Amino acid sequence: MPIDPTVLANDFARAASSADIDGWPCAIHTECLYAPHTPPALPAGHGAVYMFVLGERLGSEAPAGPGTVLKVGRVGPGSAPRFSYQHYGTSAPSTLAKSLLRYRVLWPWLGITHIDASSVQTWMFTHLDRIHFYVLAEHNTVLPSLEIYLRARVDSVFEGAA
Repeated sequence: MPIDPTVLANDFARAASSADIDGWPCAIHTECLYAPHTPPALPAGHGAVYMFVLGERLGSEAPAGPGTVLKVGRVGPGSAPRFSYQHYGTSAPSTLAKSLLRYRVLWPWLGITHIDASSVQTWMFTHLDRIHFYVLAEHNTVLPSLEIYLRARVDSVFEGAA
């Protein structure tokens, strides 16, 4: 099922309004980069919550289905490398690429026939969508609540121990 980031942002806004979230209210801007995509840049003066999502083409062939969320994460305005490229490689701690390589048991469900350290990045660019929720830096205190809310709503695969 496709994810509508505007609906999620509006639902979060209603929940945050009644929960006395530090930094709320503030604007949340959304963006979708559909597969194939290129590494995004974090807009200056913003933090973000981001999602890696199984794209339509591969997702329609994989048992997991299009719209399956693999990872939800957040970055502050000083974390452009984490936002833009670290998840696509294996150098940084706790990346989506590492999780995909480690948990091969999920490959058939995700429609992966083979990936390795040299091909995981290309696979991610080719088959995954990116969804972003941007918040101005002066409202960074909203990001942890937004991240946990989105994780709960979309049931992301690689969280916690992964």
